[in-house]
Amino acid sequence: MPTASSLPDQLKDWMLHRSHEWWLVSSVLSASVGLICFAVSFFNHHLKEWNLLLKFSIISVACIALICIAVLIAKKMLEGSNPWVKAHLVFFAIIVTYILTFFLDKEKEEEPDVYGLVSYAAFAVLFLSLAIQTRLGFLGEIVYFFLGVLLIRLMEIKWWLVFPGACFSYPLIILSSFLDELSGERGRLPIRTPLPASPDAETSHVDDTGALMSPQQSNNTDTDTVPLLAPQPPVRRDDLLDVFRHALRPLNGMDREVARELQRPLKDYITDRSEEVPEVLVNDPNFLVDRISPQVLDELNRLMKNSPQFEEHIKNLVVDEYSRSRKRFLEICQVELQLNVQQTWNDIHDGSERHRIQRWIKLSTIALRMLFPYERRLCQRIFGSHSEISDKCFMQVCSELAQDLLNFTDHIANRRNFEQMSYSHSIFQVFRTLNLSIPAFESLFSNSHFGSSLWIEAARVKERLCRVIKDYFFTELEELAHADGSGYYIRDKIHSTTIRVMFRLSDAFRERDTLELILHDYPMVDVMEGVSSLSTHIAWMIELLETNLEAFTKKFKNASVGSIYLIDNVNYIVKKVCGTQLNTILGGTWLEEQSAKIDQYIKDYQRISWDNVLGFLKLDSDNVTAESMKEKLRSFNEQFPKTLVEQRHSSLDDQKLREDIIESVRLVLVPAYGNFINKFRDILLDHADEYIEYSTSEVESRLRGTLDGSFFAFF
Repeated sequence: MPTASSLPDQLKDWMLHRSHEWWLVSSVLSASVGLICFAVSFFNHHLKEWNLLLKFSIISVACIALICIAVLIAKKMLEGSNPWVKAHLVFFAIIVTYILTFFLDKEKEEEPDVYGLVSYAAFAVLFLSLAIQTRLGFLGEIVYFFLGVLLIRLMEIKWWLVFPGACFSYPLIILSSFLDELSGERGRLPIRTPLPASPDAETSHVDDTGALMSPQQSNNTDTDTVPLLAPQPPVRRDDLLDVFRHALRPLNGMDREVARELQRPLKDYITDRSEEVPEVLVNDPNFLVDRISPQVLDELNRLMKNSPQFEEHIKNLVVDEYSRSRKRFLEICQVELQLNVQQTWNDIHDGSERHRIQRWIKLSTIALRMLFPYERRLCQRIFGSHSEISDKCFMQVCSELAQDLLNFTDHIANRRNFEQMSYSHSIFQVFRTLNLSIPAFESLFSNSHFGSSLWIEAARVKERLCRVIKDYFFTELEELAHADGSGYYIRDKIHSTTIRVMFRLSDAFRERDTLELILHDYPMVDVMEGVSSLSTHIAWMIELLETNLEAFTKKFKNASVGSIYLIDNVNYIVKKVCGTQLNTILGGTWLEEQSAKIDQYIKDYQRISWDNVLGFLKLDSDNVTAESMKEKLRSFNEQFPKTLVEQRHSSLDDQKLREDIIESVRLVLVPAYGNFINKFRDILLDHADEYIEYSTSEVESRLRGTLDGSFFAFF
């Protein structure tokens, strides 16, 4: 991961990340502010008798002239390194400095004012902007001049004002100190191939671009320049690193423009207005390489071909120099695309899960599909397709960012707080991106012994992520289903385990395509050929849950309550399956089996709850006496209200199912009771009513009031 840098380095990066247009606007604004404030200050001190219109006209003309000069100078300097332009710029800077010195000497007797102070600060910013645009370091000396004047004038007002003045001056001085380095990094000067120095040759010279030349070349720079693509003898080992470093400068100078060329078509993808990478980038593998000048790449390639066989320490130095250069390009791309990997890591601790995962997905996609292939082609273009140094350079450039992307995935896989992280969705996004990235890791890193470990690491992280997902949906649910709930009161109609299991299985169905791939590679149960792995595992999970529920209800003191509890939970499972479309993969046969299971639970409920009551109503045709009939009716009158009380304390979540169960009991109990009462009246005649406590309609009415209460059953 990128490490924290010092303040000067941060200022340097900030300066390098600003476009030429940004500095041009800065030049125009600072020139306008500086000239207007300086003119107002001068007029107030020396030309108070001039009218306002005349002052405004002079200021406007001078301001327009200075702005035009600043823009023209910047434009000319960016087009090339014409020495005549440089000479005129030096002349202009010297004249401006002397004129301002003259006026400053005249102002020493005057009290400093705000307009004057603002003008010094604005002129310092103006010349710094011009220096950065033109890459002429001597303009930094003028920046120091204006900052020195500003500090002196501040101290003339109040001595302590030097401290805010120093705070303003510090970043400008730091930026000015980088001007020489900037001229190398941002330059796009033509390259001349350095000729080798023989033992008998005279001391080599350096031309205005920094390329090595022989004495004969240096005497005839304009007419005898070596053609850019002309065959050249090998470069001496001692000169190779310096020449290579110099040849990299034009490539480095194109980094920001190449990054912006990449950012433009990716703008909608980065800002979530599009979910797909533009086809122009997917279908054109040379999109970024084509943005580099062929002459720059040919020059670097010829330099490597014409160089002697690398010694090990020279090879390492070239690799280090090249990798530092290209790593900076990757960092620039992250800044331009607003997908900085360091910020993604920091967000892990901020809790902004969705945002950081989305940023990781985009950065992974862009890096593996565009940036890494681009760097691979660039290495092959410069060092050769099958060169060991090409593989080593590519690995050193890309391995750090690739490892950071894998570390992020590994960190996600190691986190166990799934519920709080909403992992049912987020972890699948990470897995899908990584799964799509594995072929890219293989093609980019597996063919080289330098990168094989990175490809193996990517496969290992994918395997770990697969196991984490499988554990989340099935292993943890298996443990949950086997949990012993003894010693607790049942307060809810549906067991909490049933709710949690079905919730996760519903999530699993939403991610069925991805889970199908994972369970195919890492099954937990045997899967028949031609049958969906996911449907097999879901059916197994539900069967495990129902088996556990059956064992759970056997601990109930009241068996009829356990039957109702089973009916309610299994019915909830069936409704959840149909409501979340799980039935589309479980099939109609599974639903029929569940329906039969519920019917069996209802029969068990009737047998446990009402068979005892129905037993009192059975008539023995061979031995029916008045006394036996009285005893049976007395037992019924005693047991029927007790059973009603027990059933009123039970309840069902599904109202229709409750009505169906009551109706099934009524169809058996009420006719049996009616037949018994009729037979009882035939035997006891007028004395029958003395023993009958419930009419047939009363029995039916009281049955309809059952299974509608709440209960607490200790088990």
